[in-house]
Parts: sequence; C-alpha cells; structure tokens
Amino acid sequence: MNPVQSSAYERLMAAAAGLKVPHAVRKVATAPPQDPEPSQIWRAVWEDTVQLQVITAVKDGTVQAVPVSFERYADTDTLLLPAGASTLEQPLALWWGLQLPLPWYVLDRQISQLTAPLPASTGPTRPREVPPGATWGSTAPHPTAAAAEYRGVLADGLAELSGAQWVPQGSGALPELLQRRGITIKQLASQLDLQPPHALAVWRGQAPLAPEQAENLAAALGLAADEVLAANPVLPAPVIHELGRPSRRPQVRALATRTATSEPAARRRAAFGIYALAARQEGTTTDWSARADRYFELHLR
Repeated sequence: MNPVQSSAYERLMAAAAGLKVPHAVRKVATAPPQDPEPSQIWRAVWEDTVQLQVITAVKDGTVQAVPVSFERYADTDTLLLPAGASTLEQPLALWWGLQLPLPWYVLDRQISQLTAPLPASTGPTRPREVPPGATWGSTAPHPTAAAAEYRGVLADGLAELSGAQWVPQGSGALPELLQRRGITIKQLASQLDLQPPHALAVWRGQAPLAPEQAENLAAALGLAADEVLAANPVLPAPVIHELGRPSRRPQVRALATRTATSEPAARRRAAFGIYALAARQEGTTTDWSARADRYFELHLR
C-alpha cells in the first residue's frame, strides 16, 4: 500500500471510529441485498479491490457508477455533496469524471442512499445543474498533488471492478471431444450414472456437464476437469444474469468456502450446475431463479 493509500485509509478509519452509524445506514446495510437502483451507494468488491460507488443508471446486468469518497481530495470534475445529501449524513465526494459501467456481480452490499437528486447527465461530462448545496471541486489535478495521486488510486480500482470477469466462454466442443476419445452414449451413461436420454443430450451437446460430472469424466478423457467444463455449451444469458445478482453473492461465497475455491470459480461451478440441473427437467419454460435456489439448497445444506 503506497503512502497515499495508507494515509487515506488511516483517515477513513479514524473518521469511521468517531461516527455514529445512522439508523437508515444500519438498516440498509444489514438487509438482504436487492437489485441495484439509481441513487444508491454500494460497496463494490472484487478480489483485493474495494470501493464505494454511487449508482447513476441501471441496465440489465450492468450499472453506471461513480466512485464515492469521504476525502477532502477533489479535482474539477468531482461533485462535492453536503452532509444532508445522503443517509450517511457526511460530506461526500463524487468523482464524476471517473464513472464507468460495472457488472452487477461486483456489487457487494448497499451502504446508503442519496437523498438529493442526481444531476440529469449520467455521462462523464460535468452537468450544468447540480443538487442544492453541491459544488464542483476547485483543485485542478497535478502530477505531484495528493489529489491527483488519490484520483489515480480510485481510477485504477474502478478499472479493476469494471473489467471483472467470471463467465466461461463455453466452446460447445463437448460432442467432438467425446467422439474423438471414442466415448459412446452407453459409456457416458455408465460413467456418469445418467439416464440414456440425458446421456444422449450431453453427447450431442444439448445439455452441459455439471462440475462434478466433468471431474468424473476428466480422468477417462485424460484431461483436466477445467478443460472438460470449457467444452460445455455456452451458458444461457438468464443463468449468467441470475448469478450476477447481488442477492446471490452470499451463496456464491458460501459455495467458495465449501469447495475451497475462489469466488469466480465457485460462480462458474454454480452456473454449470444450475444449467445442468435445468437440462434434466422436463418442459420448455425454465424458472432460473427457482433452479438457482434449488442448486444452492442442495450444495450448501
């Protein structure tokens, strides 16, 4: 941790130690995570990166977000909000010029809510109108200034969050892989204890292997389990969306702990498991939320 990060962290901890947590903050921070909405302040976490973000716009699976700090650091594209502008009841700095899209799955927990309306513009350009009592920072960035260094720290963290990835590509090459190794439908059914119709669907690439099945089959194919999983069909978009919801993150983390893997690896494990579970069910309409509930019920009990 460089001196700028260290001193900023020390000031933040000192400020937090002297704060009385407002009831509104305590209530929202202890509630189960919900889908994000504009004007909410969230803690975003991915691997070693942790930042506060205010949500300016929400799309299907992504949000537009602006880094938030309690620091006095600011540049000319930083919107400074008074204490009454959020349920944190503290002056805030919104680094408007840094905003980027973030995937939902980096959102960890809602921390607060803005009580003042956001500017109408959600792009990086400074909007003309700002909330009552808000001002723009007046410290121009300079290569040696602490404000510029702090801005760089925020920008680097935001880039890490924006670029976070967990979704496997899925080559769809599983049928070719099985046939090249001479694995028949009957052998596949016997190896994985599958009913013939399900084994046929896997053999044709119409159904995926669950992680446990990939591990079982990997030895017979002379491959690593990850290589077998990578040959699965492409994950359906609704599965990716469902596992990206903040409400799923506690379950994903519990699965990571249970399987002694990283959070992205646990998310991939869950995704293929949910997909495989749905593929075994009859019917054409899939309730992916219910399938995810069932998967985690089975694997976290």
